[in-house]
Parts: sequence; structure tokens; C-alpha cells
Amino acid sequence: MTIQFFPGSADPVAFRAALRLYPARYRRERGDELSAVFADSTAEGGKLATAREALDLGVYGLRMRTGLTASSTAGRLFALAAPLVAGAIAGLGLTRFLHDFSMPVDWWMWEAPDRVQQLPAHALYYGQLLAPLLLVGAVLAGRWRLARTAAVAVAAVGALGVTLAALVQPDFWLVLNKSCEATPQLFAGLLFALAPQELLRRRQTRSDRAMVLAAAAGGGLVLVAQDFYSSWVLMDGRAGAALVLLPLLTLLFVARDRLVPAAMGLAVLPLTLTFSLFQIWQSIGGVWRLLPVVGLVLVGTMVAAGLLHRDTGAGGRRSLA
Repeated sequence: MTIQFFPGSADPVAFRAALRLYPARYRRERGDELSAVFADSTAEGGKLATAREALDLGVYGLRMRTGLTASSTAGRLFALAAPLVAGAIAGLGLTRFLHDFSMPVDWWMWEAPDRVQQLPAHALYYGQLLAPLLLVGAVLAGRWRLARTAAVAVAAVGALGVTLAALVQPDFWLVLNKSCEATPQLFAGLLFALAPQELLRRRQTRSDRAMVLAAAAGGGLVLVAQDFYSSWVLMDGRAGAALVLLPLLTLLFVARDRLVPAAMGLAVLPLTLTFSLFQIWQSIGGVWRLLPVVGLVLVGTMVAAGLLHRDTGAGGRRSLA
């Protein structure tokens, strides 16, 4: 395939870089068409417009690589799970805040000698409440552009928590322990951001909003089931295994194209996966004994990924559920 650019078109370097993100077969079949569209859409624009167009082109190429397009099973599943995970992560944050507010507990595990050093810890604590609330509010209002921005903020809060744990905690065990409180936000924000935007742009019905609110209640219940990440429950490996395996098993509904229960399980996983694996690790007595469990989870994940990669065909005309 020889890609033809037209006189006066934007620099093709950005286009070629974005095109490499597409599957080889797609590049061969549609490369000239993409080239013509890119040249036409950037002919009157400057460098910023060219960069934005190349970014959009590259992002869609990655979606095709991962199967997260609007016409794929995985894309439809993520679109169904995104509002639910927004509700669940908001319920988790609100429940945690109400618990801390009602009981005199030691909030700050990373206390510092001066206020400037305490700012990241305060930003993390209140960010875990405010960013998810902004996300679920945007979802309930149908403001999807704001929701995607809020999802990035939720993921950033989670990344901040993981970073603080890595920088401040004295050993690997405590890094993992404190990261368990931040990874739900990180994974939930990423899951929402990965959902195909065109599938999210649909009018919210009363049943949609009811499911989001139910997911918020479920997120609070998951936190209570984990005893607010208390170390007292770390030796209960059975509970940890259940909180990992049950959501994973719901993904098997994808095989029968039953995406609603699968989306419910997918929305729960960001809230349970990290802490539950940590519980299993503690209960079985070491990281090496955890390896068979991790192997089973990886095999299950690969099977689920194979099911999710099925293409619906027909341009995604089937309903989300």
C-alpha cells in the first residue's frame, strides 16, 4: 500500500505514526481512505488541529487493536459497565467518608511535620470523595463530556494514592496495603475512560439512573464487606477469593450475549480485585503460594478476553444489552 498525500496537506509524519497503531490488515485496506480524510480535515488547520486529528486517529487505532470499539462485544460491555462503575466508586468514597466522619479514627497514615507536605495526603483523601461524586453526578445528568473529564480526575486521584504509598511507606508490604485504598479509583477511572464515547452518548432513562444509584449502594456494601480495608480481615482468604471470583464468573454471561450481568461484575472488580488478592496472599502465607492463584486468574482473564474480542458485526447495530 502506498499512502498518497495531497498538495498542501499537513505533515504526514503524525498521520503515519497514528496509522501504525491500526491492525496491518486495516492499514492495507483503508490506508488510502484514511490518508485522504486526514489530509482534507487538516488542510486548513494549524499544528494544533493536526495534532488533535492525529491523536483521535491514533486512539481509534488502539481501540481497534484492543477490541474496544462501538461495534465490538467488549466495547458494548464497557459502555454498560461505565455508568455502574461510576456509581460504585462514588458509593465507596461516600461510605468511607461517612464512616470516618462518624467515628474518631486516625485519618492520616502519611502524617508529615509541616502543612506543605500534608497537602498530597489531603488532596488524596478529599479527591477520593469529590472526584467520584462529580463523575456520578455527570453520569446522572447525561453530561458525558464532563463525565469523561471527571473519570480522568478519578484515575489521577488513584494514581496519586499509589505514588504516595510507594514514596512514603517503608516496605513492600505496606506499599501494597496502602495501594489497595487507591487502586479502586485508578481502575474505575480507566474503565470509564476506555468505554466507547459514542455508546455513552445516549439519553439516560429512569431505569438507567436507578441502576447507577443501586451501584452506588453496592459500592458502599463492598467497602463494608472488606471492613474498610481493615487489617483484621486480611486472613480471611475465602472472602477475598469470593470477591474476585464471583465478579469474574459473571463475565461468562458474555458467551450468551447477556451483557448486563457481565457489566455488573465488571463494575465490581475495580473495587475488590487488589484488596482481595492481598487478602489471599496474607491468608495462604506468602507471595510464592499466591502464584497458582494468580495463574488461575490470568487464565480466566484470557478466556474472558477471548469472549470479549468477538465482533458483533453489522456496525454494532444490536442494542447494548
